[in-house]
Amino acid sequence: MQKLNSRGAGKVDGRAALSAETQKRVIEAAIEVFGRLGFEGASTRALMERAGANLAAIPYHFGGKQGLYRAAAKVIADYARANVEPIVTRLVDADRASAVDRIDEALADFIKLLVGGPEPDEWIAFFMRCEREADDAFRMIHDALITAFKQALTETVLAATGGDASDEGLHIRVAVVIASVINLRTMQNTLLSALGWDQMTPARLDRLSREVHRIALAQLLPGHTGAPMPAPMRARMQE
Repeated sequence: MQKLNSRGAGKVDGRAALSAETQKRVIEAAIEVFGRLGFEGASTRALMERAGANLAAIPYHFGGKQGLYRAAAKVIADYARANVEPIVTRLVDADRASAVDRIDEALADFIKLLVGGPEPDEWIAFFMRCEREADDAFRMIHDALITAFKQALTETVLAATGGDASDEGLHIRVAVVIASVINLRTMQNTLLSALGWDQMTPARLDRLSREVHRIALAQLLPGHTGAPMPAPMRARMQE
């Protein structure tokens, strides 16, 4: 009897592993296809052909196309949250460093995450597509990537400057700084064209990152000289 149970458990484990692998493959395909065609333009047939899976996989694993779309967004949101949370934790730790130093460091870390991360281009296309639609997928990723960081950055700037939390201008500046960092990754062709560059090399991307960092500090901290970032911050961004 014990041997029969053991073999049965092995089969269940095998099916579970196969199911998890199928879900992973379908989600990866969904990120690519939704990013390229949008939610309305992506047919279930196109999604499953790209995933190499049976059409029944969508209702079976995700409950339908909408469920798959949300599952795809959740993968990106979970990744963003896991990488942003340590930045936020260090940013709000008043015992660790001065507010100005923590802002400096957090901007470098956020730029490094957005610009130098290993995320595939398909993830960026998915985010850009759902951002255009301003749908539930966008809100899910936005909340994971931006909401906590924006709040922590705003509060730390207020601590550094003694500003007023009701100052709408401050909130606008923080939002513009964050959008500028995101655009380093999402609008590289626009930047290339505006700068007259033929391609985005690592050296050029590093130069852009440093300029955005310098401008961001000057925007967030009135009176900041806007001087090039200190050597430790440069080293942090280039790690």
